Amino acid sequence: MVDEAGPGRTERVSRRIESRFFDETSPSLDRFGSLLALTVASVVALSLIDVHAIENTLARGIFSIILSTVTGITLVLGFRSAGVARRGRRIAEAMVVLAFVTSVISLALEQAGKLEASAWQPDRPSPLWVLIAVITPFAVIHRLIAHRTVTVRTLAGAIAAYLLIAIAFCYLYLYVDALTDDSFFAQERTIASWEFMYFSLVTITTLGYGDLSPDNPVGGLLATSEAVLGQVYLVTFVAMVVGLLIQQRDD
Repeated sequence: MVDEAGPGRTERVSRRIESRFFDETSPSLDRFGSLLALTVASVVALSLIDVHAIENTLARGIFSIILSTVTGITLVLGFRSAGVARRGRRIAEAMVVLAFVTSVISLALEQAGKLEASAWQPDRPSPLWVLIAVITPFAVIHRLIAHRTVTVRTLAGAIAAYLLIAIAFCYLYLYVDALTDDSFFAQERTIASWEFMYFSLVTITTLGYGDLSPDNPVGGLLATSEAVLGQVYLVTFVAMVVGLLIQQRDD
């Protein structure tokens, strides 16, 4: 009797917690096609644009804020597509707005010569950008696990989540680089901003070209964590998709 009640109670608690953070009636639920398109656009922009090469500090800060804001919009769409409950969506949207405001303020302080906190440099992602970038792919993955049939949206969501993980680590690398006095990479040359996205993509796919490598223990831990997470993700979701396809065929 106890054994039967235990799992039932646990399941009820789990459903209660899930209903608090996720809402399957959200109008934007499973809009993974749009999310994938915006995610790819963000990856391309982060991979091609070198913000650090802009000599004018004002122009560099403005361009960085615009680029981060576009990525922030992508992350908010990720929350909506994942079916995050209204409260969670509002928090995510508030974080994006707050990150935008703090980036503008830090840019103004930099122009006035009063910016001292390196963690809030206008040409680097603020801690708020980093936080929402880390949370978003896990929210999308949570929704994908709930799928019981494989559709085009399922595949689009799976690819989007994979690329969102790469964006999250790119932001983590940029943030660690902003916090430390030395360069994030061991290579003794000027590092372009796009190389952080390049390094993240190379790491998550475990290509390992070796042209860039972290220069501190934190960077090394992040890089190895991304490589492991990327491989676990691929193995897990390939198995899930194959299993669902076999189930659909048998039905």
